[in-house]
Amino acid sequence: MNDKIISMLVGILIMLGGWTLAKTFGLSTNQAVQMDKVAKLERHVEKLQDKMDNMMDADEEIQRQHKKLFEVLEENNNSNTGSTGTYNY
Repeated sequence: MNDKIISMLVGILIMLGGWTLAKTFGLSTNQAVQMDKVAKLERHVEKLQDKMDNMMDADEEIQRQHKKLFEVLEENNNSNTGSTGTYNY
């Protein structure tokens, strides 16, 4: 009788060990998949940040060019109008 109880307890322990191992493997696999997804998202965010930085640089260059254009137009206008302050077309 004791042998049957011990055998049954050993069987239950083996079954619980297998179940725990399966759950641990499943969680580990799930974690690896999630970490891969996070890494992909981080790379995507870095690419978007680079694009945004390039766009900001281009925007600053456009603003600089516009400022320079307006300065040149204002200088030309001031030199052409004299003291009257009217525009010449």
